[in-house]
Amino acid sequence: MNILERINAILRPISMYKGILFGLFGIWLAAVVLACFGLLSVTPLELCISLLVACSATWLGSWLTSLLFGVHSQIDSSLITSVILTLIITPTTNLSGLAILFFAGLIAGASKYVVVWKGRHIFNPAALAVVVISIAGLGGASWWVATPVLAPIVALVGAMALYQTKRFAVAGIFLAITIPLVLIQLISYGASFAQSLGLLLSWPLLFIVGVMLVEPLTLPPRKWQIYVVTVVVAVLVAVPITIGPIQTTPAIALLVGNLVAAILARRAATQLTFLRKEQLTPTSFEYFFKPSRAMTYEAGQYIELSLPHARADLRGERRSFSITSAPGSQEISLGIRFYQPSSTFKKALANLNKEVSLQVTHCSGDFILPKDTKRPLLFIAGGIGITPFISQLRSLQASHKDRDIVIVYAVSSGQEFAYQEILASCRGVVISLDRPVRAPNSWQFLKGSRIDFDQLLQLIPDHSQRDAYISGPTPFVQSAAYQLRTRGIQRVTTDYFAGY
Repeated sequence: MNILERINAILRPISMYKGILFGLFGIWLAAVVLACFGLLSVTPLELCISLLVACSATWLGSWLTSLLFGVHSQIDSSLITSVILTLIITPTTNLSGLAILFFAGLIAGASKYVVVWKGRHIFNPAALAVVVISIAGLGGASWWVATPVLAPIVALVGAMALYQTKRFAVAGIFLAITIPLVLIQLISYGASFAQSLGLLLSWPLLFIVGVMLVEPLTLPPRKWQIYVVTVVVAVLVAVPITIGPIQTTPAIALLVGNLVAAILARRAATQLTFLRKEQLTPTSFEYFFKPSRAMTYEAGQYIELSLPHARADLRGERRSFSITSAPGSQEISLGIRFYQPSSTFKKALANLNKEVSLQVTHCSGDFILPKDTKRPLLFIAGGIGITPFISQLRSLQASHKDRDIVIVYAVSSGQEFAYQEILASCRGVVISLDRPVRAPNSWQFLKGSRIDFDQLLQLIPDHSQRDAYISGPTPFVQSAAYQLRTRGIQRVTTDYFAGY
């Protein structure tokens, strides 16, 4: 088992939100330990009391406003926000300081339901809270977490969050802009280059990019849009700008980025009402929903669904699924596979009653076909990874467009071959331990539990001229992308779920 397989095995049972929450608690716990040895300017008691106050206030703000607006509050989200507040507002046992922290927690918790546009919260709750208390003259964020002794654990937690959200490119862009700009500023103030490098760890760059900037709910859906937001935030973080009495801070920079993201995304809260489900294979079903409003998405994108249920496991109450319906359809359909043992989310989904509504927390993804219709394509799907391709094929059929497509479909057994009617319109190769009886007659069959890429590509003589698209479980996608690139196929696009 290689390093990526080990990381996937560790993170697979944990949702992205739980992973970030555990990571933030890890930073806080590390701070407590370091404070016990006098390595921080805060005490263990201040850390513990401040965390308790922040958690109580944020939960209370979320709970009260969720009751007022008749929506379900997310406990994980409240806890994440409260730990962030504890890590960026200086911990204290002073009553006035705790009152300010409590006020910030209330604002952060309530903002998710009050400061919204078309049912979606716009701003990072923690950033908004510290800006509000700053404007009110009550203080602000000290970003005390940005200290050299905590930098290794912050970097580790940030790397984990970036891996789960697949946003390493965002971190690269952010740091490539902020580090040189900050160094230039420090040197201009009289610090030597060596001193400036040391002072870099006292800037909250790692915490911002690893924890706050990559929050999925405040990011736009497309990569280029995310990169625009990243550049805006990076410049404002590194180069404070003064406009009248206002000077930009890291928190203000994040809010400006959130506003740019909201303009680019044009998001709107959507409820999906369950209509029916149809069995695809012994382990998978297609679910059909009626959206509360017309959804704007592109074929190949995914949505994240929120399904509150009792005793949720570490996978949480939110999961991402590829859309299988074509854009513009009256119904939204999702192809879903049920593993054994199933997560509590999947169990709740399996027992879904008609007319029950689920919330779409966001719609995103760049697994979209090139606009040049003359470019030949190679689709490689592992198991339920066939779903984004189904949306793309249905979209092509609905628009009466033809494209040169070869599909490679790897399934664990012949019984797991799904969507045969739609796939019959394309050339294809199926890989399975036994020949699927439902596979189109024109399709070729390769026996095996894994794809033999040397054998496969012999069946596709023009493979080097095709744009490859890969979808499936993370280990399958990572392995297939590597195998294609080592065989000269460089135009490879992989499917991606935030926090898979």
